[in-house]
Amino acid sequence: MTNTSSKFEILPNELVIKIFDYLNTFDLFHSFYNLNIRFNSLIQSLKSLHLTLLENNQSSNDVYLLSPYIHTLILLGNIDIKLHRFRNIRRLILHYPTNDLLNQFHTVTLSHLEYLSIPDVLFGMSSVHQKIFSNTFPNLKSCYLFAFETIETILPWTQTPSLRILKIGFIDFHVYKALLSACPNLFSLQLKMFQSYLQLSCVKEHSHLKKLEIHSEITDWLYNDRLIDMFLGCVPNLEQLTIYRTVSVSKIPELITDYDWLASILPIRSLQLKSLNFCLHLEYHFESTQSINTETCRQLKDCFSNAHQNRYQSRFVVK
Repeated sequence: MTNTSSKFEILPNELVIKIFDYLNTFDLFHSFYNLNIRFNSLIQSLKSLHLTLLENNQSSNDVYLLSPYIHTLILLGNIDIKLHRFRNIRRLILHYPTNDLLNQFHTVTLSHLEYLSIPDVLFGMSSVHQKIFSNTFPNLKSCYLFAFETIETILPWTQTPSLRILKIGFIDFHVYKALLSACPNLFSLQLKMFQSYLQLSCVKEHSHLKKLEIHSEITDWLYNDRLIDMFLGCVPNLEQLTIYRTVSVSKIPELITDYDWLASILPIRSLQLKSLNFCLHLEYHFESTQSINTETCRQLKDCFSNAHQNRYQSRFVVK
């Protein structure tokens, strides 16, 4: 045993670190931490230590031993854990978090956090939004949030200047305005557009946003286009636009004959546009046996292509 240990210890630091990369974080600490000063220093120098916890699969004492050295923390389900103990995390991913875990955002300060993902929460995110969009995490660069509820700005947001990439759930135009104001350096935004009958108003232009992805299930395409027009009017320097739209199969003939595929909006709102992707999701009803054939798909693509006339790179997809 002593001979084996001595052979491992003569390996250069670079090779030891490579070996560490193949080990589970718990195994790494249980096997090598506190063996000697050299191994402690090597482990503490690692910049990509990640920890994934399932429901109550490790004791708190084991977890908190590792917590100062974890850079990526992934939590799945009902886990009793104190986020403030992970003071050096850069990436935090929460799947199906409990209300108790979300409530920790009221008080927790994660000053090094760069990426936050909460992709599958149904309700109860208002306090989290308040913290994110009021610069509680000053190094946050990328954020993925989704909740079934429509996002509201009940409390005033301040600003999060560090945020560059944002994926978010259902919002209307008023929340859109608040997001652009709260994230002045936002580069990429993905959203689900929510239908609102409140009076639409103008907003100060956001000059840094270059990529916008809009998902919409609004069946009133005339109103949908009006909303998109308003959304685009806020981001004059947009370079990449992706639109996901839903349409009933029964409405396809109207699209072929009457719809202009945003061609009347983009030349006015998006003068810097370089790329347009349009994804059309077909909605089949139980009582309908209609389907579209290859020729109809070709006609749709031709209508789309003719509407935009190679002014920018464009791509049309039917699903």
